[in-house]
Amino acid sequence: MANQPHHAYPQHPADPAQPPYAQFRQHPGQGYGYAPGYGMPIAPGTTEQAGQLAGLGARLGARLLDVIIWYAVYFISAMPVMMWIDAGGGGTARTVLFAWLAASFVLYFPFATWKFGSTLGKRVCGVRIVRLETAQRVGFVRALGRELFWLFAFIVPVLSLLNPLWCCWDKPYRQCLHDKTADTMAVAAPGRAR
Repeated sequence: MANQPHHAYPQHPADPAQPPYAQFRQHPGQGYGYAPGYGMPIAPGTTEQAGQLAGLGARLGARLLDVIIWYAVYFISAMPVMMWIDAGGGGTARTVLFAWLAASFVLYFPFATWKFGSTLGKRVCGVRIVRLETAQRVGFVRALGRELFWLFAFIVPVLSLLNPLWCCWDKPYRQCLHDKTADTMAVAAPGRAR
């Protein structure tokens, strides 16, 4: 007992006294939760690291592709409602149009990130979104918060520039501000180069 280091915690997952970082594998000189080389979190119960960080070009391409795909699908599917508005649909038609705008946004961005780990644009560009501390797929509420912050940042002049550019100088995980608010990071999909 006296020979054990003071930071050795029981490794039983059901132990309520176990600190959050003890769920990760310890690497000498690296502390808990980080894999040698990339400093990437290791999924609990495994020795696998999350993978390489996604490249900046892949992230930008994925976001642009996502916005184009989402807007095209939304616009095409909303055409009947727009024609209804033009024909005098009034407030009801506008409410339906706004509801479809919100529903399509939630289905395309947070739902896809939660359910599949990436949207269609991210899948094409080889980008996955994972939780920073566990390297696992994000939950729906976290994915929704991430995208809502992105929307909020988009309408605030300075924040709209800082949010996507933040990953250019952020260390060590290249997080944008919307990643920081949701505690997520973008990693390269398996088999994709950095």
